[in-house]
Amino acid sequence: MQPLRVGVVSYLNAMPLWFALRHDSGVELIPDTPARLADRMAAGGLDLGLLPVIEALRQPGLELDIGLGVGADGLVESVGLFTRKDLPEITTVAVTSASRTSVALCRMVLGAAGADPAYLEAALEPAELRERREDAVLMIGDACLAARRLDTDRVWVDLAAEWKLLTDLPLVFAVWAARPGVLSPAVRARLRQTLTDGRNEVFELVRQAAMDTGWSEADLARYLTETIQHELTPQHHKGLLEFTRRAIELGLLPRGAMDAALDATR
Repeated sequence: MQPLRVGVVSYLNAMPLWFALRHDSGVELIPDTPARLADRMAAGGLDLGLLPVIEALRQPGLELDIGLGVGADGLVESVGLFTRKDLPEITTVAVTSASRTSVALCRMVLGAAGADPAYLEAALEPAELRERREDAVLMIGDACLAARRLDTDRVWVDLAAEWKLLTDLPLVFAVWAARPGVLSPAVRARLRQTLTDGRNEVFELVRQAAMDTGWSEADLARYLTETIQHELTPQHHKGLLEFTRRAIELGLLPRGAMDAALDATR
């Protein structure tokens, strides 16, 4: 029997969802960035993946498990803009190529602020913040955490906090998505047990992340267990529907994506 090909994101905020699967002989873990995992899924290279929500909704026929994922209610700490200007005055943004959900969120927040900037996709590293000429730089994940420890002339804007101000709802960044027939009751139960097991290994996770990001282990443990939300509630589902609606309005998702989102929340 072939192992289940499972695409995972190596950012700290996602690791409790899959870390314990590395012990499972029936699983082949395939780590990559969120955007490239979505491309792998579209090409048939994955059976199950932790996908950015905008990609999970864009690809027709995927089955979603929206009980688990990467969410935040207010501050997320690791997705945001480093800007030299107030939001309405931003005219240029360098955006990470790693996560299309975060780019869509950036467009929503800046659009609501009255800005209509040009977006330049780039592979961004924390050390580049001082050199980039764009008004704002979008960074995500562990690179974003590391960048926030640097002394620069930019102000940090947490995009999940801005979303909360706009909508009074939580935001869902990523969910488990699968080819039809993969998300059996047994697989869903295994994913929930994996999260339970992963939470028991939080301090192993934050120890390495502290060295990589410059954050203290205590701050990273709080980030991973309190700020990031892995069990998604009906409020998160409302946030997912609102995100889908706004993405459709901006032309970032087809209109049929709302049907997929509604089906997933039922």
